Amino acid sequence: MCWYASGMKILTPFLVGILTLASSMGVLASGFSTIPVPGVVVTGVRSSSSSTDDVVISASYTDAGLTSAAIYAGSLAGSVTAPASNWVKFAPTFSGQTVTSSTFYGPNTSLFTPSIGAGNIVAVGSYKYSQGSSGPNADHGMMYEGSTSGNGTWTQIDATSLLTGNATLLNTIAHSNMGSIVVGNYDTSLAAGKAFIFNRTTNVWSNLNCGNSTSVTAYGVWQNSSTSYTIAGGLSDLNSGGIDQGYLVDYNSETGEFDHYKTFNYNNQPITSIISHFDGITLTDTGFNLTGDYVVIGGGLGAFAASVAVLPGGGFSDAVWTDVSTPGATFISGNTIVGDNVMGIYTSNGETLSYIATIPEPTSLVLLTLGIGALFFRYRP
Repeated sequence: MCWYASGMKILTPFLVGILTLASSMGVLASGFSTIPVPGVVVTGVRSSSSSTDDVVISASYTDAGLTSAAIYAGSLAGSVTAPASNWVKFAPTFSGQTVTSSTFYGPNTSLFTPSIGAGNIVAVGSYKYSQGSSGPNADHGMMYEGSTSGNGTWTQIDATSLLTGNATLLNTIAHSNMGSIVVGNYDTSLAAGKAFIFNRTTNVWSNLNCGNSTSVTAYGVWQNSSTSYTIAGGLSDLNSGGIDQGYLVDYNSETGEFDHYKTFNYNNQPITSIISHFDGITLTDTGFNLTGDYVVIGGGLGAFAASVAVLPGGGFSDAVWTDVSTPGATFISGNTIVGDNVMGIYTSNGETLSYIATIPEPTSLVLLTLGIGALFFRYRP
């Protein structure tokens, strides 16, 4: 069962007002740097140590017409000068299948899940193969477990067990993983835009659609404790894309219950923001930083960072939004986030490249707001 968070009612009207004012004050990200390797599309990132500069970055890497899952392991700052050889291409292997393309979407490290083993990762994504019963262009979910050099094991994770009635599976894409949980999306012959939770420890599959929406996505997951997770994505009541609103929801992997479901519109403007979608999530001292994409009435589109506090009784505050852009970009997306660094792709002069952008320090008013909020907000145990 899912329901809306109500923790804000413990705040005074003054605090609610100042939080609302600060959350509507969008600012621009700074420190925009380009990753210069052509063909690399950054999709996910996670810290490898207590330093947020020590990371594992997941990507797709298109070279000579072939798209391969890829991993960069090393300094986050150093990724903007690292040569192409530092982006290691992975070759998924599945018995009886000729893999034609693959992409990683989300890595996890032993810093957060020690059972992975020091120096190892679990990375999820999707791949295509020529013999697929639903066609060579169908996406199949995949999971890799092993070293960052690629000598690990591969598992296909297709959402077949979630099929009902006469439906057949068309696509599965695994977007993110942490702890025992993998989240992603799947399409069937009867319905598109369905989200899943896969427990890689118990092999149990679950549907995710807290808002009973026409379509829903699950793009990011963060583990709060042994059985508590927060999932981020998007939903829609109008189309199969699941991109009208962003959402956060807490999930208990032991009971299968959802809690504190809340939806978000870019810049807290539900009338003018026609697309808002969360792509990535990372922990902060008071809650979470998120990134994603937006479209507003009048043609504005772009990437954002959003900071959300966790309320004392559970649930989430409204977001403080930061615009992510760079001069000359005709397209930009926010794909993933670590600390206060957003990563994604942008297109300029016909070329698509990956980037890193830093979320700036809050303005004086936002600092005041966060200072007051710190008296009330705390992270859940």
